[in-house]
Amino acid sequence: MSGGDIAALRERARGGDLRALTSLGWRLLIGEGVRQSPQEGISCFDAAATRGDGEAIAQLAVFDAWGVLRPRNVDSALDRLQRAAEQGWAPSQRELRFLAGEEGDDWPALRARIDVPRWTTPPLLRALSEAPRIRVCEGFATPAECAWLIDRGRGGLRRALIYRKDAPGHVASEGRTNTDADYTIARVDVVLSLLRERLATALGVAARYFEIAKLLHYEPGQEFSPHCDFQEPTTAALKQEVELHGQRVATALVYLNDGYEGGETEFPRIALRFRGACGDALLFDNVRPSGALDYDTLHAGLPPTRGEKWLFSQWVRGRPVSEA
Repeated sequence: MSGGDIAALRERARGGDLRALTSLGWRLLIGEGVRQSPQEGISCFDAAATRGDGEAIAQLAVFDAWGVLRPRNVDSALDRLQRAAEQGWAPSQRELRFLAGEEGDDWPALRARIDVPRWTTPPLLRALSEAPRIRVCEGFATPAECAWLIDRGRGGLRRALIYRKDAPGHVASEGRTNTDADYTIARVDVVLSLLRERLATALGVAARYFEIAKLLHYEPGQEFSPHCDFQEPTTAALKQEVELHGQRVATALVYLNDGYEGGETEFPRIALRFRGACGDALLFDNVRPSGALDYDTLHAGLPPTRGEKWLFSQWVRGRPVSEA
């Protein structure tokens, strides 16, 4: 979008066009065609929401649920989700029904039935290995929750990258041939916020230590060759990465589907292969209790031989990534 287009959008927003006001909020939030200004973008959403725009109200629910430029407040997020549903915003109606686990269009009743503790409490963990420390959380997510995660992320799939060693940034690698998608602010919702809190509880950390979550997709033959998830500061670029963001101390993988062959997660140094059923989560530490890098966490995403594989991936840093 050009500067002229942005100027025209601003003019329509000033003239009372709610769709223009919400669209302007999005562009300011992510910096599309205009200098990024998250606070101004949120102000646009606030103004549109005050005048009853369902999409704007729904986006404010996301900001509440994720603590975007405000303290995290799940109750406020759910109240806004109800209001967006009452304004006829179909995505919020669908999400409210999903969170409540019921159909219908009595939005206050559905809001009242949402059991936040149930959403945020994980099943018990089972140990697969003590050194390195690897746990499995069987039935971490329901098949419906897994399908929800795939649906939210699949539109952003692109070639998966790895960290560059010689300079900041990322690069394609012959050792990683799958695709992935970031759960950016445009792809997250209240559901994902609650699932992230469930995962944080299973890991025993606060969600503010989480990086941006990723959706991983493997077609037959695609793989991620043996690697470690920690950042070994062997170059200036990797040392700077660790200094700025902290070490990647833990990894969580949630298996989102069945119906494929092969595709195990392999830890070759400890002769362990694991392939979770739909909804199972694999959790492992990338560093030892002392903080030393654990090279026994070397692992690979083996290629499916038939069917496609979907995973939800969450890396955990050693220092807070956000305030949420």
